[in-house]
Amino acid sequence: MMEQLLRRRKETPYPGFLMDLVADMFVIVQYWEPPAIPGCERGRLFEDIFYRYCDNRKIRLSERAGSRTLNGQRAASGFLHENDAVVATPDVSIHVELKHLANGLAKNELLIFNQKGLDFVFADNNVVRQCPLYRIIISATLLSPTARTFALQWGMIVVEPDRLPLPLVHHLSGHRVDGLMNVDVRLQDEIWSEVPRLIAPLQDRVHHLSQAISGKGKVLSDLRVERALNGFQRVAGDYYWNAMDRLDPMWLENRFELLNRELNLDGFQ
Repeated sequence: MMEQLLRRRKETPYPGFLMDLVADMFVIVQYWEPPAIPGCERGRLFEDIFYRYCDNRKIRLSERAGSRTLNGQRAASGFLHENDAVVATPDVSIHVELKHLANGLAKNELLIFNQKGLDFVFADNNVVRQCPLYRIIISATLLSPTARTFALQWGMIVVEPDRLPLPLVHHLSGHRVDGLMNVDVRLQDEIWSEVPRLIAPLQDRVHHLSQAISGKGKVLSDLRVERALNGFQRVAGDYYWNAMDRLDPMWLENRFELLNRELNLDGFQ
């Protein structure tokens, strides 16, 4: 459905495969029902689904569970950070945190994930440091408001149930969506320009922070965070979701069925 919408804008900063990955992982966390097994085993199944997806789509994984490097490079501190997954392309790296927990993502897990990225970027390796590093949290449970705010402050993509991920809201704002209500062109333009400033590689977030510390820039204000998480994602995102439902009430379910057949998700039960 989304691929058939008419583009209003020609360029987006996000790689196409990243947008597909975000959309498909959103569908999976929305609909996949894991078997009744302990959380650690459920987490491993969740990781296996992600790996199978990347293998099927020819997305190169440089690191899988148990890896202690990022694109083969150790962290600046020398700590052997464990990673769930790292996607590597010539143009971008994507650090992935996969969580399928009964409860929400804990504060310490989020802090550690962020610090891992900083530790890798600060390593004495120009290839790792200069290649844009996106971070994605894929969670089968809703994040807390504070966790969601922290992730946005550091430019992370969050994929969780019941909320269209911000990059998808950005994607839809660049299309004409028939039947869309209460999201005027001005708001669409704001979403299109603002989301890439917020959901950005770690290097960009560090650069903006250093500018703010030196007095040459501004910190991310509470108003911008509130605008992005509620105005863009929660409110506009729901209007986009409703419009897509009116166009095709089964658009998400049909995408899940395609993924189910491709990945044999029933075989993970």
